[in-house]
Amino acid sequence: MQRTIIIGGREITTEALGQPIDSAFDRLHEAYFGNLALPWQEFSDAALQFFDGNPTPSLAHDAYFNTFTVIWQNFLNQARYDDAEHIWGLALQPAQQWEQARPGRRVHKGTPYYFWAMTTLLRGDTDKGYLLIHQAVYEDVRTSGQQTPDTPGYALVSLNYARVAQAFRPWVLEQAAFLNDLITNYTTAHHRTLTIEDVKHRFLDTPPTTETVFLLTYTLARLIKLAKLPNHIVNNPFAGQLELNLLFDITLVIDAAIKAKNLAGQHFSHHAEHLLSNTGERLTGDQIGDINGQFRNSFDTALRAALDGTLTLQSGAALSRLQCDVALAYGLRNHGAHNTGTAATIWNRFPEVQQSLFRVLFAAIDHLY
Repeated sequence: MQRTIIIGGREITTEALGQPIDSAFDRLHEAYFGNLALPWQEFSDAALQFFDGNPTPSLAHDAYFNTFTVIWQNFLNQARYDDAEHIWGLALQPAQQWEQARPGRRVHKGTPYYFWAMTTLLRGDTDKGYLLIHQAVYEDVRTSGQQTPDTPGYALVSLNYARVAQAFRPWVLEQAAFLNDLITNYTTAHHRTLTIEDVKHRFLDTPPTTETVFLLTYTLARLIKLAKLPNHIVNNPFAGQLELNLLFDITLVIDAAIKAKNLAGQHFSHHAEHLLSNTGERLTGDQIGDINGQFRNSFDTALRAALDGTLTLQSGAALSRLQCDVALAYGLRNHGAHNTGTAATIWNRFPEVQQSLFRVLFAAIDHLY
């Protein structure tokens, strides 16, 4: 149920929660929109009383937090991100105080963490934003009892672009568009018909573990942010180190994706062999060991050859495009696990290296899922 208040000639629609919290919210809005003083302790006391009267229903808790959104949206519209973040910190204070005083009792806090995360991501802080959105998901999981709850928070971290009811859907759609471009690169290079819908239904919706899809979408967010930087500031060895870390995370996703279908395999080399066997482009364990030796002897030389599709075995046998992609993924997996240094090819040809790794991931989804 909603109610309308008028402050300074402005009509504001809020949730009707009962007294004394409705009056407390009136004073809160008057403080922000009418420049009046707000005794915070009075608001906090009213909020504690509200939670005492509504100790378990998550809908009531959502309604309480939703009542802050008018103030939050006002700050967001003005790009006042500090103030927009601060309002969620204030909103959470009484809830956290109530929980601390009542061990074992909890308020559902998925809503404030979701909007706080949205604010932080809009201001460009990807790490903090994803920490907050995963806190929102954690709240949703605890409340619903479901590991994959049908909530806006889980839609964001699982790249569920099909869910319309999510305030931050543009963020998810941007990630989906970025992923779709990478899928197009895979289908063009390997003459396949995989679509983003296939990837969604066969992998994102039912991943080997939720942690795998979480790492994938977080890495996508960081890759998108990196792609927006001008080339002249990412053309240096430190950029290569950062990029190598991102590429290593992609290899972890690839590893997990194949391992789920190759339970007997213990190492990435076993998973590489398994994937290639299922694509009809098999390499033996000895041949994969040959490739590993080339990367260990001269990482950058082998990396360039794999990118160019000219990598050969010691026998002189040329590798196919997919075999080169898998070789590159194997070389990066081993190098990233044991080295802090990078290679010039990483920062000079990063988009190509990124595409090669994603072609391996999509091959795994295409042929194993």
